[in-house]
Order: sequence, then C-alpha cells, then structure tokens
Amino acid sequence: MKKFLFALFHSTGVIHGISWVNRRRVPILCYHSVIDNGQLINSDPHKQHIPLRLFLKHLDYLQAHYHVISLSEFQRARSENRGLQDYTVVLIFDDGFQDFATVAAPHLIRRNLPATVFVITDRADGTLPPNGESFLNWEEISDLAKAGVAIGSHTCAHRHLIELPLPEVIRELSESRAAVRMHTNQADIALSYPFGQTSEQISRMAESAGYSCAIASDSGPNSPDANLHALSRTVIASDDDVPAFAARVSGLTWWVNRIRRVFQADSEESWDGSFPRQYTSVPAQSFD
Repeated sequence: MKKFLFALFHSTGVIHGISWVNRRRVPILCYHSVIDNGQLINSDPHKQHIPLRLFLKHLDYLQAHYHVISLSEFQRARSENRGLQDYTVVLIFDDGFQDFATVAAPHLIRRNLPATVFVITDRADGTLPPNGESFLNWEEISDLAKAGVAIGSHTCAHRHLIELPLPEVIRELSESRAAVRMHTNQADIALSYPFGQTSEQISRMAESAGYSCAIASDSGPNSPDANLHALSRTVIASDDDVPAFAARVSGLTWWVNRIRRVFQADSEESWDGSFPRQYTSVPAQSFD
C-alpha cells in the first residue's frame, strides 16, 4: 500500500510540489550499507543493506533533480548564515560498513558526489566482538580520506549515549574524535549520534568536544536555522524504490509522520478511560 501511494504521488506530481515547498530545506540522506548486486543477506530487519542497482537509481534521481554538497559545505554555510542553492542535499553513511569502500565509494567518486562516512572507531580498531558484519579498518579509512571522502565519528562503540553516565559520554565523544583525527589528518570532524539519539546536554557536550556538527534523529529536511549539533537525517531504507526515495528526499514522509503523530496525540488526549485503550485502535502505518 505504501509503495502504491508513493508511486501515485510521484506520477501525479505531488512529490514534486512537496519538494518545491521544501526547496530551501536541506535533507541529510542517511544510508548504511550498499551491497553488490546478487549478494545475499541472511537477515536485514532494519533495512540497511541496499542493492547497488537501486542505490545507483537513487544517485541518478539526485543528479537529475538535486544539488549534492558535502556536509562540511553545508556546515560552513550554516555557520556563516549563508544561503544555499535550492534543492540541495547531503549524503552520509552510518556505521562504517566495509562495503562503503568496495561498493559505494567508487561510484560516488566517479560521479564526483561528496559524502561523509561515520565510523565506529572500536570497530576500526577491531576491539569490539564480531557481530557478523564487516567494517572498515583504519587503513581503508585512511585511503578513503586521501581519496576525498570525509570521515566522521559514530562514537567509540555505538552505545546509547542517553543511557550512559556523563563521564562515559565524554569518553565516547572525545576518544572517537581523536582517533578519527589521528588516522585521517582532517581538521573538522562531524559526529553522527548512535541510533540518532541525543539530548540538549549531549549536544552541548558534542559541541564542547570540538565536533563541527552533529546529526541526530530522522526529523525531515533541515531548516536554514537548524541547530548544527542536533541536525536531522533522513534514513533511506534498502527497499526504497525511486518513488519512495523521491518521497523521502522531498520531505513528504516527514510530513505524513508528523501529521500521524498529531492525530495520535489528539486521540490520546480525548481518551476518557472507560475501557482498555489497547482495544480501541489499530496502529497507524508508518512511512519511516
């Protein structure tokens, strides 16, 4: 049903209209893994492993309809209160999967499309227990940096920062930033919060730790006055065909989810408690 609606909105121009309304907002498009065509994944419950053929269709769409800039260029424009070209987007890759170097990066470099990959530094060190996935090591990360790919921190061990004692949060932020700087010689290091989770206090800590910007939860395209240390990402799913991808980039899915949450909140406020609430409604379909 969801894909049918996206296809309908795409063919009728609705998505184009939403994109025009949001043309001055900047979506930060977040991928995780790009796999070779035909590669089998045993389990992908979070829809992180997108097939290369579909990823390339996404890039084709972006190059036809949007202007792709680096995260650092977005950050500088925001810091200088300088406007960006309409229909601008940023590409990022979370977790530092090894296939970024072997599958995704060659196509990005060939197309001259900037991107930032956020690495879990304890994965790069090989100090975390294996989890069945392959991650970039420091040699590969260094080679990517030399090729012009920006490297960011996804903390040391990808833990829930909001659940940690403050000294542990400080360690996760500071040690991972130091490791990225040491292995890449980059002056500016960006942060992507694990699971997109942060708080006002943690965002202030990220700024104090020296991060140039930091990316948080999926809250739609970024407005011109967005908090640089609590930026929003738009997560791309592995089964997003072109209409679904277009809907995400335009901000349509963010609008739909926002409206859905408003209706849910109104429904909760109007509940009189006369009988068990769990039997009164069916959860709304998520467009995440």
